[in-house]
Amino acid sequence: MKRISPLPLAAAILTLLIPNSPSAASFQDAIPHIDLDGSILGYVNFEDDGQEIGTALNDIYQQVITHTPEMPPIPVDFTQLLDNLGFSSLNAVAFSSKDLKDGQHRNRSVALMNGSPTGIYALYSLSPLTFSAAQKAPADATGAMTTSVQLTALRDTATSIMQQIMGPMGESLVKQQLMQVIPGTDLSYDAIINTLSGKWDAFWHQSYRENLQQEFKFWVSIEGAGSLLPKLRNFAETQGVTFSENDTTLKANFGLLLGANAAFSLYAEAPKQGGELIIYSHPDWTPQSPGERLASTPAFQQLAAQLPAKAIAFNYSVGADLKPLLEQFATMPQLAKYSKAAESLIELLIGDFLKPSMTVTYMAGEHIATDQYAGYSSKQVIMALPTLAASGIGAAMAIPAFQKVRTTSQEKAVTNNLRQIAAAADQYFLENGKTSVNIKDLIGPDKYLRSITPVAGESYEGMTIEMDTDISVTLGNGKVITLDF
Repeated sequence: MKRISPLPLAAAILTLLIPNSPSAASFQDAIPHIDLDGSILGYVNFEDDGQEIGTALNDIYQQVITHTPEMPPIPVDFTQLLDNLGFSSLNAVAFSSKDLKDGQHRNRSVALMNGSPTGIYALYSLSPLTFSAAQKAPADATGAMTTSVQLTALRDTATSIMQQIMGPMGESLVKQQLMQVIPGTDLSYDAIINTLSGKWDAFWHQSYRENLQQEFKFWVSIEGAGSLLPKLRNFAETQGVTFSENDTTLKANFGLLLGANAAFSLYAEAPKQGGELIIYSHPDWTPQSPGERLASTPAFQQLAAQLPAKAIAFNYSVGADLKPLLEQFATMPQLAKYSKAAESLIELLIGDFLKPSMTVTYMAGEHIATDQYAGYSSKQVIMALPTLAASGIGAAMAIPAFQKVRTTSQEKAVTNNLRQIAAAADQYFLENGKTSVNIKDLIGPDKYLRSITPVAGESYEGMTIEMDTDISVTLGNGKVITLDF
C-alpha cells in the first residue's frame, strides 16, 4: 500500500476546512500559486492586522507620552502610518517549497492584495516585461536583473507620512526639498526621481583572483533616463568628470573622480537615439562585447524553461564558486590546516545557496506571485537561520585574523612585484649604461617584464627607478611598501 505523506494530507484537510472561515476567499485565491504537496507550506492572513497593530502602537505611544512629560508629543497615528506604508493593501501571504529531482527546489509565494498595491508595495510597475538583461549580458555574467522600478512610489509614501505627522507643513517641507535644484543644472530632485522611474536592466560579474582580490564588473541601463547626463554635464565637469561626444553618444568618464586606486572604473553614456542612461565599469564588457550571451547558456535555459517568459521582475544568479578562495586559504600557513574543515562547513551550511537560481515575480490578477527554481528550499532558509547566526558570531571573531593574513599575503605579493621591477631595472642599467628608468620602459610585450599585476590597490604607473635608491609603492589603504635597491 502506498504511504500517504502527512503534509499534503494536512493541506487537503486544511483546504476542506477553510471555506467555513472568513478568510476562505483569500486562501482559495492562493492555492493556484503554491504547491500543496510541498515540503513546507505556509499561510498568513493579515486582514485587519494593520488596524489592530496600529491601535496597540497608539496605546503604547500614549503611555510613553504620559510617563515622559518632557518628551515633546508628535501627532502620529500608527494606524494611518501603516496604511500610508501600504500595509492595508496586503490581505495575506502564502508560500510553499517543493523538492524536485537533481537537487532542485521550487519555491513559490503569493501576496494577496486588496486592490492595487499602495505605499511601498507599489515600488514595482505592474506592466509585464521580458528578461532583456539576460539577452544582453555576456555569458560569463554571474547575475542579471530586469525590473521596472517606480521611485515615485517611495516619494509619494514619504510625502504622505510627513503630511500625516506634521500636517500641511510636513508636506510643504518635502515638496520644497524635492524642488531644490542641483547646483549648475536646472534639474530638481523630483525630476531625477521621475526620470529614474522606469525599466532597469543590470548584469554583473563577481569572482576572486589570486591573492584574494575580488574582481567585479557591472553594466546597468535605465530606460528613459538618458536626458539626465547632458543636464548634469556642467556640474559633473566641476567635480573632475571628463566628457566626450560624437554624433551618436555622449560619454562620461568618472575615473579621475574615483582616483587611481579605485577597485573599478566608472563610465556613463547616453545614446542620442534610444533615451536610456547606461552606467558600466568596463568598456569591453557590455552588450556589444563579442561572444555568447547569458541567455544562451545551458544553466540559464534549464531554469528559464520552467518559468513565465513575461513578468514584472526577473533575477538570475549563477551562484558562487568559492574554490579559488579556498585554494588561496590552502596556500597560507596560518589557515591551511583549517581549509578542509572550512570547505566542509561551507558545503554543509550554504552549499545549496551557492547553486544557480532564477526568480520571477508576476501579476496573477491583482495579486503578486513569485516563482523560483533554486538549489535550496524555503525550508532550508528557515532551518539555516539559527546556524547562520551562530556561524556569524564565529566569523566575527575570525574575520580580524583572516584580514591580517590576507593583508600579509598581499604585502608579500607587492614586495615580489617590486623585486621583479628591481631585477628588470638592473638589467636595463647594464644594457643601456644609465642610472634611471621609467616603469613604462621596463614593462611590455617585448621589454624586460611582460606585465605587473596590482594586488592591493597600488599603482605602478609613472614610477621612476633610480640606481642605489629604494623603490616604494603606496597600497590602496595608504601603507607604503619599500624595497631596498
